[in-house]
Amino acid sequence: MLNNWFKRRVYLDYAAATPARNEVLKAMSPFWSDRYGNPGAIHTAGVLAKSAVEEARETVARTLRVRATDIIFTSGGTESNNLAIRGAVRAMRLANVPATDIEIISTAIEHPSVSECLKRLIEEGVRVIYAPIDTEGKVIAEEFKKLLSHRTRLVTIAYANSETGVVQDISRLSRMVRMFEKENGLTIPFHTDAAQAPRWLPCALDSLGVDMMSLDAGKCEGPKGVGVLVKRSRVALSSITGGGGQEFKLRPGTEPVPLIVGAATAISLAQKEHESKSAAASKLRDRWIKELTKLPGVLLNGSATERLPNNVNISLPGFDTEFAVVVLDAAGIAASTKSACSASGSGRSHVVYTMTGDEARAASTIRFTLGPETSWRDLKQTTHALRKHIEKMHQSGLTV
Repeated sequence: MLNNWFKRRVYLDYAAATPARNEVLKAMSPFWSDRYGNPGAIHTAGVLAKSAVEEARETVARTLRVRATDIIFTSGGTESNNLAIRGAVRAMRLANVPATDIEIISTAIEHPSVSECLKRLIEEGVRVIYAPIDTEGKVIAEEFKKLLSHRTRLVTIAYANSETGVVQDISRLSRMVRMFEKENGLTIPFHTDAAQAPRWLPCALDSLGVDMMSLDAGKCEGPKGVGVLVKRSRVALSSITGGGGQEFKLRPGTEPVPLIVGAATAISLAQKEHESKSAAASKLRDRWIKELTKLPGVLLNGSATERLPNNVNISLPGFDTEFAVVVLDAAGIAASTKSACSASGSGRSHVVYTMTGDEARAASTIRFTLGPETSWRDLKQTTHALRKHIEKMHQSGLTV
């Protein structure tokens, strides 16, 4: 009954949650009730579970072109980001580096799991510098380069923005860091939040030039509640939670074997298919952007080209877009105003405000994110519903 209800609806919030694909469900199935052993146990059931975890680790490592020992399984993108950032700082502090000597370069448009983590570190005395962003949401590379110094201990910049879908040239930024390292005899780990990337973008670490990458299986048709932190051996991390010695003593707790197996399957399949899926989604996205921006008052947020193939983020200045999302939902269409982790906090999009400096624009965003099965018919239905709402609000005089 519920499945039929979902099939009648248009789902355009794939950046927030994706359905687990059949291959993932099949891979996970034996580990719920048949092969249910604890991977830490030394009996046969435990050894079989441990073997499944290590096979999953190898699968992710091959996919991302790293060593299996570089893969750490977590509870999701948020924990991966916190472990990367706070774990790196904790390792520095344990090496007797004063907090006031630690400088991190980031941006003001990061996901809350990064921005809130940085705020707490600032309270502890760490210095955070935010690289300038242009009006399209891109890091200004030459300005970023000027921020690098002998005090820089970590760089953390998202690969693709969770709200606008704008894709950063991480390879270029990481080359700048590597060159600065070489010239000054330093080691500056580069972390990227790539939670939104695996379904649509290449994520091999050697191509991107990063040292750490955060992934979330729930964003690429895998199970929710499991993520990955990829960490190269040159990066020193210290656990930010107490407990057992699982995941190389960095992430204590009994490994959720079904979720880990599902995550490895989802990430592997997403990367194998990303080129073909991206090409199809980009064509649909670009066609729809042309239609949407014909509607009265609609503004596109972020670069028209350097963005995720499935992301269309717009503003309707003067409109209550939280209400608009409720109206769309009543019409059978699921969308959002911001990232799901930001949505509980009311007010403007900090991402769009940083890009544009426009309060009205930042307070009236709608994020549509397409999936592999989204059709032009779905998008036409959404355009029609949004047009009706805009016309009704104007006729009623309910816009600001």
